[in-house]
Amino acid sequence: MITQLITIAIGILSWSINAMYRNRPVPEYDTDYISFLVVGLVIGNLVMPISQALERHLNPWSLEAIIMTGIPVPIFVVGRIAWPYIFSVITFIPQIAVGILLFGVKLRINWFSTFLSFIISATILLGLSMISTGFRLVTKSTDPMTWTINVLQQLLAGISFPVQFLDSFIPGISMISWFLPQTWVYHLWRLSMLKAASIFDPATQLDFLKGAIFGVLLLPIGYKTFKWSLDRVRKDGTLGWF
Repeated sequence: MITQLITIAIGILSWSINAMYRNRPVPEYDTDYISFLVVGLVIGNLVMPISQALERHLNPWSLEAIIMTGIPVPIFVVGRIAWPYIFSVITFIPQIAVGILLFGVKLRINWFSTFLSFIISATILLGLSMISTGFRLVTKSTDPMTWTINVLQQLLAGISFPVQFLDSFIPGISMISWFLPQTWVYHLWRLSMLKAASIFDPATQLDFLKGAIFGVLLLPIGYKTFKWSLDRVRKDGTLGWF
């Protein structure tokens, strides 16, 4: 109950700040607010299923039977995220088309940077998802670390307003945002789709390097955590307990 109330409060605060920012320009990406917001929504629908699919399919009705088949862990992980992501890719073009035709979204896309953004985002989100799922396997509830990161992203990751706008309330608070992995997901995609940032630009290279560091760290940690958790619950005989 306490965690749900905190989540609701953070969500309300996030949308309140969003309402204050509405219809202002976004100089960080040389764009307008509607373009900033629509690209954020597209990112949420295109990339976030990578982190959501594994967690949502973790249930006592299918997990135990699937794992008992002896399927390798990498195949299980990839298989669980395959369809949700394919569906997201299918809906990506209509979403962009509606944004451009109906809402005047202005895109300046660097396709190579966008591809790199996808790779980095996928490693970050898949790593976080495997960490969270691994904790859930052992504890049968959401782990506090992943829950805290997911709650803070609503307010600090720049989903619906630029993170720099937070400094209007508490000077310097936006610095915290850059320690959240999800902030880099949104930042790199917006650089690539709104600013046509070239990977040959030194400033862009530095941003992509920072985001890649999160991915390089989180993916192996997530895999090790998930594999260790599976071995643990198999040994304890609690695989199907939820």
